[in-house]
Amino acid sequence: MKRSFIREILEAIDSDTISFAGGLPDESLFPTKSISEITQKILCDPSTLQYSISSGLPSLREKIASHYCELGLQTGVENILITTGAQQAIDLISRVYFKNGVVAEAPAYLGALNTFSANGCVIHPIKLNKDGIDFDKFYASFKHIKNAYLMSDFQNPTGNQYDTKTREKLAEAALKCDGIIVDDGAYMELYFENRLPMLPSFAPNNTLHLGSFSKILAPGLRLGWIRGDKKLLQPILALKERADLHTSTLSQKIADEFLGSSELNIHLSKIRSAYKAKCDTLAKELELNLPTFRFQKPKGGMFIYGSFEDEIDAFKLTMECLKNKAVFVPGSEFYCVNHKRNEARFNFTHSSSFDTKRGIEIISNTYQSFFR
Repeated sequence: MKRSFIREILEAIDSDTISFAGGLPDESLFPTKSISEITQKILCDPSTLQYSISSGLPSLREKIASHYCELGLQTGVENILITTGAQQAIDLISRVYFKNGVVAEAPAYLGALNTFSANGCVIHPIKLNKDGIDFDKFYASFKHIKNAYLMSDFQNPTGNQYDTKTREKLAEAALKCDGIIVDDGAYMELYFENRLPMLPSFAPNNTLHLGSFSKILAPGLRLGWIRGDKKLLQPILALKERADLHTSTLSQKIADEFLGSSELNIHLSKIRSAYKAKCDTLAKELELNLPTFRFQKPKGGMFIYGSFEDEIDAFKLTMECLKNKAVFVPGSEFYCVNHKRNEARFNFTHSSSFDTKRGIEIISNTYQSFFR
């Protein structure tokens, strides 16, 4: 079984390497003081270290459900299932619902592609476009497969945001075909401009929406969730019980307390502002130092994605850059077929402004030496 290129890179690099590879948040923005205080408080209650119910803490699920209601999607506690990160949600859903295949984006989130492959799911890739996804080609596959995995908000790896019309058409397709669309909302809260209507709001009973605390709180908590119709969640819950009994009680209580405080909105505003500035810095450095790299600046998320005009092999380039202490992810890693060799993804959230400038300079110099 093939390992994730990104996970291998993260293990291979040292502290001197400037990495644009992983989708790592900026740890300087983690609310460590609040988490420390919350942890001390909840550890006074021994039940914090006890087993918990498989569906997740009711109080945490209630807070997540309330957030969906605020966004216009009526949701109850019974519509929320807590998972050990959104990655577990993808694994469980694929094993329950994707046995007959899944329609997915091209390029797509590498972690999902690897999970689908490991679980024997046949992937039907559909190219992305400026509006989100090629709907006609999507529908041609979806009407037969009836299952899809998408990211409508700040897609990984492209940073694409589906427009409202495309979201409505996808929801209509799910209803018409009586199919299931899994909308991975891991980056949904990292918007720099305006929030768009959620895809599931147009078809709440035919969608499963994934959420994650990794991008908005801290990835070390390994905490995510699924929002969906109770009937769709039941077989997923049964499988989760067999997989890990339940998600960490400690992590859930930390998130529950944090969501119950007044800090969440302040924290989200802080990271949105910081990540927008980081995105602006990376975009400026790419335009200045790698003018043949064409990209569309994202309106949120964690990544800038694009392609080199000269058809350079981005995989070979990143291997050379790694020797010079800088690294990014070649776009070929995000395709299951018809790999695009000249595409690349750069993370902008983790590196400092200084490291971003220095890292892109290293990549630019390495790129230029590629043609000597």
